[in-house]
Amino acid sequence: MLFDLQPKTRREDLYDRENELREFQNAVNLGENLILLLGIRRLGKSSLLNVALAESEMPYAKIDVRSLYFTHGSIPQEILARKILDSLLATVSGRKSLRLKLEKVLSSIRGLRISGLSVEFDRKPDLAEILEKISSWAENENLRAIIAFDEAQYLRLSGIRYDGLIAYAVDNLPGITFVLTGSEVGMLHDFLGLENPKKPLFGRYAREIVLQRFRREESVDFLARGFEEVGIEPGRQEIEEAVERLDGIVGWLTMYGYLRGVRELSHSEAMDELFNMAEKLIWEELSSLIQNSRRYGVILKAVAMGNVRWSTIKEYVEFKLGPVNDAKFSILLKNLLKYGYLEKRGNEYSIPDPVVKEVVKNLQLTLW
Repeated sequence: MLFDLQPKTRREDLYDRENELREFQNAVNLGENLILLLGIRRLGKSSLLNVALAESEMPYAKIDVRSLYFTHGSIPQEILARKILDSLLATVSGRKSLRLKLEKVLSSIRGLRISGLSVEFDRKPDLAEILEKISSWAENENLRAIIAFDEAQYLRLSGIRYDGLIAYAVDNLPGITFVLTGSEVGMLHDFLGLENPKKPLFGRYAREIVLQRFRREESVDFLARGFEEVGIEPGRQEIEEAVERLDGIVGWLTMYGYLRGVRELSHSEAMDELFNMAEKLIWEELSSLIQNSRRYGVILKAVAMGNVRWSTIKEYVEFKLGPVNDAKFSILLKNLLKYGYLEKRGNEYSIPDPVVKEVVKNLQLTLW
């Protein structure tokens, strides 16, 4: 249903995004090697990726890079190789002939053992060799193997030049399409370096599919359809107020719909519960950033309170925390743009997520 809090896996549970799904399939059909799914947090990138992969009818591996990073503290080649192969084997498990051919190709890799739907290594794996075998298998079967890295910007924190490995595959392995998603859009672009002459992927073409927030009428329709699915009819004023505060961010609209329609809270109770949950979630997301510098939090506070220009934001930060030189302050702002917590239009900065804005505005600076 539309108000399911888990990432969607079927088109019928995914509201709209027809254009994005069509563009993804077009890129795969054209044999493009690099697809980027971009957008701020909670716009449904993981749901779109799930549905797009399922409908591609191609064998694929999907890896949650953020989860790997926070589980292991880095992303060793062995862990990543195992995740790719385990996921790929699972997606072809129902196609016996295809799976057997994949196992045969992989069995030629020294030190690799396949047991059921998982693989083990007796020696440090060569990920480049593994990708070569996957590409060869896909080409022989007239298929494309899709390798999707969700929140791929975390690959840059591994200490391994995965950008170089992806560049090698893009140039030499026509049987593989890489799909990379990222909420920290600037960080993902920095990692890939498509426009940086010093980076391995410089000059390579990438299909960019950018998810936007719902327009007002789409948000209203999303909530109305979701409430119809669960059999309740909230007042039009309730829906309008929810849309006004949540502003087209599908993750927050879904959470509100779940609280109001599935848990059957009143409108005011659902909104209160949403912001209570959001405060915990957003604080968890921001805490590691603020540990690096309290100024990040104070900058966000300044913008949330209506300071939108470089000079007024800096004045607020200096009033709260003391002097900071212009160069250092500009770097902090630039980082918040890369992380997706700020956006800039003309000379004005804003917080793109209205819930983050409201939560940050109400948080006490003493917490930071």
